[in-house]
Amino acid sequence: MRVLRVEAGMSRAELAALLGVNPQTVGALERGDHYPSLDLAMSVCEVFDVPIEAAFARRPFESIAAGYRRAGASANGEEALA
Repeated sequence: MRVLRVEAGMSRAELAALLGVNPQTVGALERGDHYPSLDLAMSVCEVFDVPIEAAFARRPFESIAAGYRRAGASANGEEALA
C-alpha cells in the first residue's frame, strides 16, 4: 500500500482523510501491523483504482529487481540468484 500511496504523491494524512481513518492506521497497514477490514480494503482499492490483489496479498510482493534477475537468468539458461 505504501508504494501506491507514494506513487500517487500522497501523504499518510491525505490517504487517511480519503479513507476516513487516522494517519496512524495508514502507517499500521503499511507496516503490516494491522489488517484492514474488507470495507477498508475495498476503499483503498477505490482510492488507487486498482484491483484488490494489486494492493493486498497474503505473501509479500517480490521485488521488481528480483523478478528481472530471475527472468534474465532464465533467458540465458542460468540458475536465478535470489
